[in-house]
Amino acid sequence: MKTLITAIALLFLSTGLHAQVEDQGRTVHNMRVQPFFFEALNFAGYDEFGLSGRLDVYVHVPYDIVTFVKDEEFYVGGYSITVLINNADEEEAGAIVHEESWERSIDLLSFERTNNPNYYDLTQRSIEIAPGKYLLTVLFEDEESQKEFRLSRSITVRKFDPNILAVSDIMLVRAVESKGSKKQISPQINPNVAALKDGFGVFYEVYNPYTLGGVILDYSIQKREREVYTQRATQMMKKGRNTFLANISSTGLGVGSYTLQVTIRRSTDTTDSGVLATIQRQFMVEWLTAGVPISIVDLDEAIDQLRYFAKEDELDYIQEAREEKERRRRFEEFWERHNPNPGADTNPAMIEYYNRVAYANQHFRHHFEGWKTDRGMAYIIYGPPDYIDRHPLDVESKPYEIWEYYDINRRFVFIDESGFGDYRLLYPIWDDRNRLR
Repeated sequence: MKTLITAIALLFLSTGLHAQVEDQGRTVHNMRVQPFFFEALNFAGYDEFGLSGRLDVYVHVPYDIVTFVKDEEFYVGGYSITVLINNADEEEAGAIVHEESWERSIDLLSFERTNNPNYYDLTQRSIEIAPGKYLLTVLFEDEESQKEFRLSRSITVRKFDPNILAVSDIMLVRAVESKGSKKQISPQINPNVAALKDGFGVFYEVYNPYTLGGVILDYSIQKREREVYTQRATQMMKKGRNTFLANISSTGLGVGSYTLQVTIRRSTDTTDSGVLATIQRQFMVEWLTAGVPISIVDLDEAIDQLRYFAKEDELDYIQEAREEKERRRRFEEFWERHNPNPGADTNPAMIEYYNRVAYANQHFRHHFEGWKTDRGMAYIIYGPPDYIDRHPLDVESKPYEIWEYYDINRRFVFIDESGFGDYRLLYPIWDDRNRLR
């Protein structure tokens, strides 16, 4: 294991590492696994035909993926967004049901903002679409460099019945400003709320056909099916469309994935029979370094993923701590000992290591997580290879790949014995103590 640690340490400090990562087409930009973010939310409106549904698509574009050029006193950048919606129902799977493109331009006075991921452009479109299951794809193209990023997600557009109380999807809210008698909300499209120190808001609409008067609104947050937060409010509910905005305290929420649930109850009946509607959405609290997230959403999993880097006794010491707070302290101490810039706000070794884990999970997942595969193991330890010789369809042999690392004079051969993408390390023979299975 010591040789593995040495190899990782040397690679973390090598000057050419980040260029190699980009050559592999990795979607990690400025410590993010995801270059931009989008959200697709179901809302409804009343028209002459009753209650009709719509899909609101929001796209959050950090400035650091846009190429800016100096134009007199401004730094000017631009990009285009294309939204593709394909039918995902079995009978018409793949058919394009909606396509829409638009362009955005950005003028900045400050150069520092052009490469700061904390500043971003937010754009939105409302799309009328029939209820059903779809594949939604958002394509970003930079105007200056023509570089592209693409994200896809399966979505379900719900049908709103005007005779039944219904709830829209939940929007996470970054900030709320009062403008006269109205409130203006800024959506939080990035599902990571770690940087929102004062908590976050939730916005949703309720479409109500009844005379109810007051209702009880229960807010609950669960982590791994364990309730970690509750909040109750009472509010009046009129007939027709109702808008609700609540603030959720994120204080005390550790790193992890969470489920927020909103339950609407009759004020006269707090039992299960009094529940009128329930809606859920997921959000996360990622690890932050100098205000920028690393792809850590579960502390215990992140500790387990250290097995390629930490010595056995170091890993045992961290895992033996019973309380999450103590495990986090030991975890942070470990990484500070391996920080190339001790005492600095950022830790390049930690950032690079977990970016490699994220890449392995994105690209090498099979029956289990990508970081647990043989290719994932090699990638995390040695980084992206200088050259990959792929043979997926050779007639006289099973699919295989050869990874070449020129600087360290290493070659790895992976073979897919099953033919289903489960590439196992064939050469060199790896010490069993260092293998995952």
